Amino acid sequence: MFILKKVITPFLLPPGVFVLILTGLGLLLLLGKKQRPVWICLGTAFLIWLSAVTPVADRLTAPLEAGFSVQADPKADVIIMLGGSAYLKVEDLSGTGAPGPGTLDRMVTAARLQRRLNIPIILSGGRVYPTSASSALTARRFLIDLGISEKKIIVEDQSRDTYENALFSKKICQQYDFKRPLLVTSGYHLKRALLSFDKAGLKVTPFPCGLTTWPDRIYQWYNFLPNAGALSRTSAALHEWLGLIFYNLKYQNIHKK
Repeated sequence: MFILKKVITPFLLPPGVFVLILTGLGLLLLLGKKQRPVWICLGTAFLIWLSAVTPVADRLTAPLEAGFSVQADPKADVIIMLGGSAYLKVEDLSGTGAPGPGTLDRMVTAARLQRRLNIPIILSGGRVYPTSASSALTARRFLIDLGISEKKIIVEDQSRDTYENALFSKKICQQYDFKRPLLVTSGYHLKRALLSFDKAGLKVTPFPCGLTTWPDRIYQWYNFLPNAGALSRTSAALHEWLGLIFYNLKYQNIHKK
């Protein structure tokens, strides 16, 4: 009964339910001998399933996380934490607004590093859209609640993307004479972040957080069931791959100018 529940449940929830509906529709169309709609339905169902299983999410994410390790004793004089998503007006213990899952991972890692190294944190991340929250300001409130001194937090809330994170963080490092920044961001985001900081002319030491892949992982049958978590990771990885292509083209154009 337990295994049966685990098999059935993924197909009652998105994205599995869409795989089930499209497959069923395709089979019904097959009975009516309508070949083209059949393959459209079954092909779409297959693509949804493929993008919503753990092995595929891992295959897309692992190359992005490769080459980065968590250092036991990092050397730095400042931590740069890149912001991510934030929820604008949700209720919270000490105000309104809360960090999204990716920002939360980065924030917890930055707080733990700050406690260990006793160095300042630069929180980099502004509003991408007028109706979105500033991830830097939201993270600042949370870090203070967690016991990090206000004096150890520097807010950069103007940047809207990774390249602006790098540009504005560089200005702060120059202003405060920081020489050895430690860059904290999600593991899958580090390649694009390092590319941006390199182009901005700021040398940083990468420190990944929120890693989701590891070598020689052994998959079980349930890893091939569709789930929203894997779909989210696939989407994030594809976003990074597209971002890397765009940023490389962008930086090539800047260099040509």
